[in-house]
Amino acid sequence: MKKIMMTLAAVLCCAMNLTVLTSCSVEDNPVNPQPQPEPEPLADYTLMYYGHGGGNRDNYYLAKVADFYNADPAAFEKVNVVVQFKYSTAENLKTLGFSDEYIELCASKTSRWAVDPEIGFQGQFTTATFYGEDNADITCPDSLTNFINWVAKNYPAKKYMLIVHDHGGGYRPDDELPETTSATTRGMIYDDGHDSKHFTAKSFRRALAAANVRCETVFMDACLMNNLEYQFELQDLCDYVIAPTYSKPSADGAYRVLPGELAQASGNIEQALDNYCKACVASWDEAWGINDTTVAYTDMTVTRTAGIPHLGQMLRTFTDRLCDTYENGTPDQQQAIDSCTASAIKVELQLPNYDAIKYVKSIVNALPEVYGDDFYNQMKYAFNNCIVGQYFSQYLTAHEYMVDYSVMLGAHGAYGIAFWRYDDRGIPVQPTATDIYDEDGQGYSFYFVPTDDPQYYSMTPIGYSFRWRSTLDETYGQLAFDRTVGWTRWIRLNQQWPNLFCPNDMYFELPMPLHENQE
Repeated sequence: MKKIMMTLAAVLCCAMNLTVLTSCSVEDNPVNPQPQPEPEPLADYTLMYYGHGGGNRDNYYLAKVADFYNADPAAFEKVNVVVQFKYSTAENLKTLGFSDEYIELCASKTSRWAVDPEIGFQGQFTTATFYGEDNADITCPDSLTNFINWVAKNYPAKKYMLIVHDHGGGYRPDDELPETTSATTRGMIYDDGHDSKHFTAKSFRRALAAANVRCETVFMDACLMNNLEYQFELQDLCDYVIAPTYSKPSADGAYRVLPGELAQASGNIEQALDNYCKACVASWDEAWGINDTTVAYTDMTVTRTAGIPHLGQMLRTFTDRLCDTYENGTPDQQQAIDSCTASAIKVELQLPNYDAIKYVKSIVNALPEVYGDDFYNQMKYAFNNCIVGQYFSQYLTAHEYMVDYSVMLGAHGAYGIAFWRYDDRGIPVQPTATDIYDEDGQGYSFYFVPTDDPQYYSMTPIGYSFRWRSTLDETYGQLAFDRTVGWTRWIRLNQQWPNLFCPNDMYFELPMPLHENQE
């Protein structure tokens, strides 16, 4: 990365130029009409990259964009790659060590260009056209829709793939705030120059639905985005979704592989996407020296959206029986469900997202009299039919910490965000506090206090409450996932908090916090 940054610094004295092309028209001649040129054949694919410096990641992200230029040059005969990149704020660029000249030139501005491997990244990077007003809000749905439409008009293709690249935070109802409301949290892509506004599940869907072309594949290159809440929201807008369930490193990710895989797809796009995900995770293992003893929670999954409706039907049946048994079943059955919930596996240490299929499996296995002998096999088939390809770091694979999809869990109609104390090595050792968001929009802050039983903690109110400016019905209840499955019924009915409050009692390893090299 230092080498890349030094190279960039050497050319940043060049100003970005806007070249205006004009064309001459030929008057119509009814006697001797001019022959019309044959239209150029459409490219097989146009790959659209829509990214942002992410507040503290411009250097990493520009290196990933530069990796497109390392693709096989022959791939660009069949594949267009078009970039729109918004630079971070001047304050953040200065913190990252960028030169004053570069900051004055680029800070908070957005540029567009089509990748030309013959010119190279440095040549295009320094002459790309600035687009839009300074500090334009990239998280406004219209911004993404306009980019897609502009690309489709100027770089048409038979099929399209979209990459959205920046920070991600999974799904939380307090992220799903109105677009006019600033948020301290983030959903996907947060604009540090626009009060940290971000895409939500609904605003992202709205942007894609309004575009003039349909993307065959949507790649959410952002942390924690492989969740049921987003998958169900996108099911009718694309054929495939690529996303990580865990957090992901900022650097590498094998963008260089994508143009070649798309060029060679020849109707087998699933194999191409599978190949890319495999190369992506392998590149992280190689770049960061990951093996089966090196802690690294990295993964990538390709989802076939055609399988989501069947999965929704199965999850609806699962949830119906779960709610009925918890409300009307025996005390032993209720206790069995509580035990499964208390042991639900977290996907990220602080957030309320848990391993969906393992949670389903644990409850089905605990209640054979409710679900029967074959229900889990049917559910597993529905999950597997959604998954085209799935790869995990060597560490996750060796320890069997693989996660298929995440889902939000809570209790009493609420969900919680945990805060932790870390030791000198950056290892979490004790939960210290939590914020609880209830279904009516009220929030409460609590301390964690150890009890006489070292495996459990009690909660002590910090002494204040807050409003999170929405409600469960107005956010989660509006998701396609909840309308299909009715998951909020379970969040309201459930009385047992998942492992937010008793982490010492877990028999599995909790995910590590984000490392410096992760988003």
